[in-house]
Amino acid sequence: MAELRGLQLRIADFKRQGAEVLAVVVDPVDQNAEVVKQLGLSYRILSDVDRHVIDAYDLRHDTGGAAGVIARSATFVIDKNGVVSWRDLTDNYRLRPPAEVVVAEVGKLG
Repeated sequence: MAELRGLQLRIADFKRQGAEVLAVVVDPVDQNAEVVKQLGLSYRILSDVDRHVIDAYDLRHDTGGAAGVIARSATFVIDKNGVVSWRDLTDNYRLRPPAEVVVAEVGKLG
C-alpha cells in the first residue's frame, strides 16, 4: 500500500500535468472502498475481479495459485490516445517505481 500512498502524495503533480491516477486490483469493490477511505486517497481503485484488465495487459502472475488470481505488479503511463508510453513490470510486489519516477514519465508526454 506504500505505492498507493506515494502516488497520493504526488497527486498535485499528476493533476498539474493533466494526468489521472487509477489503480486496478483483483480485490472486490467494497474492499477497495475501505482502502481508499483508510489511506485518504483522492483517486479511484478499480476492481477487476473477473481479471479482464489483468488479462488484457498479460499480468497474471505465473505463481498466482491454481486459480491464477494474483496479478503481477505493474505501473503504466497511458497517453490521451490510449497508447502505453511507459511501463514498469515486476514479479516482486515489493519492488515498485517511486511516485517521482512515474511523475517524470508522465511529464515526458508533454
